[in-house]
Amino acid sequence: MIVTLTPNPAADVTYGVDAVHLGDSHRVHDMTERAGGKGLNVASVLTGLGEHAVAVAPVGAADLAAWAADLTDRGVSHRLVESPSATRRSIAVVEADGRTTLFNEAGQPQPDAVWTRVAEALAALSDQAEVLTVSGSLPAEAPDDLVARFVVEAARRGLHTVVDCGGAALAAALPAGPRLVKPNRTEAVATLGVDAGTSPRALARLLLERGAGAAVVTDGASGLELVAPDVSLRARLREPLRGNPTGAGDAMTAALAVELRDASGLPSGVDAWAEALRRAVAWSAAAVLQPVAGVVDPDDAARLFQSVQIEESPA
Repeated sequence: MIVTLTPNPAADVTYGVDAVHLGDSHRVHDMTERAGGKGLNVASVLTGLGEHAVAVAPVGAADLAAWAADLTDRGVSHRLVESPSATRRSIAVVEADGRTTLFNEAGQPQPDAVWTRVAEALAALSDQAEVLTVSGSLPAEAPDDLVARFVVEAARRGLHTVVDCGGAALAAALPAGPRLVKPNRTEAVATLGVDAGTSPRALARLLLERGAGAAVVTDGASGLELVAPDVSLRARLREPLRGNPTGAGDAMTAALAVELRDASGLPSGVDAWAEALRRAVAWSAAAVLQPVAGVVDPDDAARLFQSVQIEESPA
């Protein structure tokens, strides 16, 4: 089983419009709203593709019943922790040509008691789980070492961890030894405090030096760079896709979590990593083709799997 933690969940609101014109009014021709946030999207992708996942997240009391109903309707197993803090929203405005503009609210501070109950929920699931993913931002005033605490406790209970965050939270988590980290290039730069022009490969190497077991640094349509102790690979689609990128990174996290579960840790060797990265890029690309985050069509994923290019990075 894979457990996904979302420290800062959001109601994902998607508006469909013909085109965005700054300063103008816009008629929304399509709108969806669902329980979201990066870890919930990871669990949704896994569930939709037949994997066993449970989502854990703190959710405002006013939203708790509606979120539980939404996730239940979608078949996503969950342990929602009630919070007195209101749940934030994330708004994606999707134009007819697929261009997407995102507006992400900051999360409200959570009382310490909420983090204690989140940790208890994770502990209750740990005996059945092999992998924990921790995804997304932290709400305002959350301690920088919050993710590190979850990584340490997961390791103590025998779980492998995938961490998809950046900045101070990831910097604090690296010495705790997460099995795999997956920031994007901007997040990695902020985490490491290096020049913005640093290559994804160099960023990934630095993440390993600071404690990660392996690092994947994503760079939009340019693909990703993996650095592990035994291999360094690049992966990308032959042709970039247009669509809604909101849940693409979460689908990639889902795929990588499956690889860690199946391998009982990190894949070993070029061939195993190449297979893992093909699936990760294919799932991520398939998510771009969906109008909302947290969904991957298995037929899209299978087709795109054949379009992923893998190269060994130079030493």
